[in-house]
Amino acid sequence: MSEQNQVNWQRTNLDHIEQAWEGDLWDRKRLGEQLTRYVDRLNCGAVLALDARWGEGKTWFVRHWKKHLEEEQHNVIYLDAFANDYLEDPFLVISSEITSCLSKDDDVDQNHIDNFKEKAATAYQALLPSLPKVLLTLGLNLISGGVLGTLAQQVHESGEKVIESATDVLGDKIKESIEAKIENHEADKNTLQAFKQELAQLADELDKPLVFIVDELDRCRPDFAIRLIERIKHFFDIPKIVFVLVMDKTQFSKVVCHNYGYDEKLGEEYLDKFVDFSVKLKYENLDYLKQKDEIKTLFNLLGFQGEKEINAYVEDIGMYVKYKKTSIREIKKNINLFALLYQNQTIKSSLILFSIFFKSELMNVESNDEMVQLLVSPINADPKFNVNLDLFNNQFTHHQITSEMNSLGNYSILYFVFGILNRRFTQEKSYDFLDQNYDFCPLHLTSKKKVLSSLERICRKSYLSRYMAGCE
Repeated sequence: MSEQNQVNWQRTNLDHIEQAWEGDLWDRKRLGEQLTRYVDRLNCGAVLALDARWGEGKTWFVRHWKKHLEEEQHNVIYLDAFANDYLEDPFLVISSEITSCLSKDDDVDQNHIDNFKEKAATAYQALLPSLPKVLLTLGLNLISGGVLGTLAQQVHESGEKVIESATDVLGDKIKESIEAKIENHEADKNTLQAFKQELAQLADELDKPLVFIVDELDRCRPDFAIRLIERIKHFFDIPKIVFVLVMDKTQFSKVVCHNYGYDEKLGEEYLDKFVDFSVKLKYENLDYLKQKDEIKTLFNLLGFQGEKEINAYVEDIGMYVKYKKTSIREIKKNINLFALLYQNQTIKSSLILFSIFFKSELMNVESNDEMVQLLVSPINADPKFNVNLDLFNNQFTHHQITSEMNSLGNYSILYFVFGILNRRFTQEKSYDFLDQNYDFCPLHLTSKKKVLSSLERICRKSYLSRYMAGCE
């Protein structure tokens, strides 16, 4: 990597997608087309859940699906719940998004949109809790000198009377508000019903169902997320509107459990009350060949030069991905970090690359045996290698690799180390590096204890320990 080149952190821009499904590594287009055909038939409306773990491409999928739906003449709304969780009640933002979207549709009567806005404003007012309004009104009066101005003069004369007076004023206001709320309960019910009827009339004008995508539910404020799905079910679940809730259902169920004190099973059952059915966004350990061009491009953008070096790093990453089932988001994050920590020595850089991808595993290594298992595991996951651990362990006591081991594709411990870190160096270079940096001797001249001790130093000393700390 040229020293003159700057490191540019790469971020995926999904706000302006020109072509739907461009760069589709997981064949998500097929699922998107299936969902589109299904949504086209959902004139009754529905609430769907798109379920996948963090980093497995939920946002990428729904953003590209949104573009695809727009090309199919659907009205589509994308709402980032996390970006809006500063609001107290999601009712207003849902109503506003629907109004904004349908206002752009020439086939929708503008008078119906105006009526809907009016009904939405009235409904929102009915949903507002009375107590905060009372406290706000009272607070403004206090600040403006209404009560505070009078009471402040009495503080030194009679503190207890001041407290009693303020309490009486507040108590009377709250009581009046509660009584008014009870009296207006039936009117509020009618107001909310009128809102749903107006929304239903508005949606009925659409040729195809409106698709409302709610993303980042499992990242936003818990009480906001729960209230959002409750608002959707109670007030927006009508024909020709399909809500798609994008989440990690396992994590979101935990939010429900924490909020209501449910156990795990009840948390899942509570969530299922609001979702008609779920779609699991399958994350398969895709053929790494599909990713290679994109990963190579990322290395080039980060300033790496030399096709041979880039290809070698891509090959190593491919082996790690097969073993760890790393998400594409995590791969890119690790490569960006690797660019930051990059050393202009290929063997050192290979150690850094390995330490980044296997940081959590390396930090948890407590014995030499565990270190050996970790070193072997990625190669074991690679079909090009046929590793037998029993034979591998025998190499600590044998002075030479037997023909049987060779026939199974086994290597000495040294080859295992660099078979994982870097498979393209000669034995001589590998030995020189280990000998100079870790007092490592050729296998046939040392003991099992010496080999394991050296392995432990590889894990805990010098580059790995420094760069693992740098990954925090």
